[in-house]
Amino acid sequence: MRKSAGKIFFIQFIKSVVFIFVFFGVILVTYLTIMNYYGIDDSGSIKTIAPVNEKPQLHKASVDDVSKHLIFSVDEESGEIKKLVLEIFNCRAHRIAYITIPIKTQFTLSDSLYRQLVLIKPSIPQSLKLSAITGYFPKESVYEYGVLMIEDLLDMRLSYYSVIPEGLYEDIFKTDDLPRGYNDPQNSNRYPGEMFSDDFLEFLSTIDTERDLGEYIEKIYNEIDSSLSIGDKLNYLESYIKVPGENISFEVLVGNESNSEYTVDKLMAYKQIGVYLDE
Repeated sequence: MRKSAGKIFFIQFIKSVVFIFVFFGVILVTYLTIMNYYGIDDSGSIKTIAPVNEKPQLHKASVDDVSKHLIFSVDEESGEIKKLVLEIFNCRAHRIAYITIPIKTQFTLSDSLYRQLVLIKPSIPQSLKLSAITGYFPKESVYEYGVLMIEDLLDMRLSYYSVIPEGLYEDIFKTDDLPRGYNDPQNSNRYPGEMFSDDFLEFLSTIDTERDLGEYIEKIYNEIDSSLSIGDKLNYLESYIKVPGENISFEVLVGNESNSEYTVDKLMAYKQIGVYLDE
């Protein structure tokens, strides 16, 4: 039986309508997919999309009443760590201690930190020397991992860190025999550690005002890499300028040397550092 012309027209009309709905449906799905992929909402504003290769922040710097500032002296070309000094600045007591952490210190990572680091560098041993840190991590993040290790070693949170080229570092510090620990009045237990150089002490004698100190900090920040911003560092100006010379001390983290390795006495080191933390 032949179909009537009207019936044929009706069938073709329905097919056309279905085709149009399918066509625009595909367009809509494609549109929504693109909007979602690029983070664009219906209002037309673009949401912030985190960069895929953004470097994770391992350590967040902070301004504290008692700041714990880890200083790295590094080779300017290789980035190898040469010296480590912990600066503890008690703003309330107007007192600063510089505690040398021997670079040959051998220590064992806690299980929790080791599990974290072995995911980054499977070949890293659980027991290692501080001087070996640069061999396990990329240069752009090695010092942050170094901070995590020192926090693990000392069981304390550090406020911030600074990386100082070896040449500049040697303008500020010199190596001398220093007491190990705070309770050695006879200075009988001495070990090579870091203290201010004669030239730097002479320079400090010319600093009379907060402005003088601020200008020096701004100058030196152009030569170092610090996790603390220049603005936050300048927050310490008022307290720094009030520190008398007799309230600045230099010592070595308490421990013992054997077979070219330095082992920190964790219990005594905790007490040593606690003196400057008012703990």
